[in-house]
Amino acid sequence: MEKQDVHFRHILLYYFRKGKNASQAQKKLCAVYGDEALKERQCRNWFERFRSGDFSLKNAQRSGRPVEVDETHIKAIIDSDRHSTTRDIAEKLNVSHTCIEKKLKTLGYVKKLDLWIPHQLKEIHLTQRISICDSLLKRNENDLFLKNLFSYWRRKVDSL
Repeated sequence: MEKQDVHFRHILLYYFRKGKNASQAQKKLCAVYGDEALKERQCRNWFERFRSGDFSLKNAQRSGRPVEVDETHIKAIIDSDRHSTTRDIAEKLNVSHTCIEKKLKTLGYVKKLDLWIPHQLKEIHLTQRISICDSLLKRNENDLFLKNLFSYWRRKVDSL
């Protein structure tokens, strides 16, 4: 996405130097790349930057908390305390809790019964699931519990 944004900014700079205005540049850009390529407001903002003498095509630095979080720090915190909340982890790493939630999702962690666990099915778990399902199926064939239960309720309903 960032590469496409820089590409659009190059095109905007080209039209700026040709003497076009932001509206014209946006229309030409959308004619080639589609209606949702760039909003007119974005074009106006970039043209304003160009008029002020700033021809840098990269985004300006923003203030606020850093968004980059080292995954090893998050894993270390979770390994030391699996009951940690996203807000606790965010506080320790000085980032927003939504940033931690996104990172945990990309790392493959989910919260189950107040514990962070990896959300992956290992081979042993898969075979356990298959054997349990197989035993339940065989139990129904041998015991006929469900069939008897269904017959009982059917007789009950018919008698009403």
